[in-house]
Amino acid sequence: MKNIAINQAFMPEDNSVEDCLLELEKYGAPHINKSSSGKYWWAGIDVLVTSKGVSFEVKYSNAKTPKEAINGVYTRLMSAMAKIKET
Repeated sequence: MKNIAINQAFMPEDNSVEDCLLELEKYGAPHINKSSSGKYWWAGIDVLVTSKGVSFEVKYSNAKTPKEAINGVYTRLMSAMAKIKET
């Protein structure tokens, strides 16, 4: 699966929430929500790697800010994509 494109130059901590969501959209369908208690944010992305028929979801929860949740998802997604690319 060496043909998976990973944007290693993108640094979520240096970009706005909107820019991070647009970057995540390149890999699937990102989503962000606030907990029902209103204390925490959580984010996720539904990913489909069509070349291999692989689908999965990446989540990050209990973040204090929307940006923290999105950055957490991005970091976990890049880790998962790197592992898939190795196979």
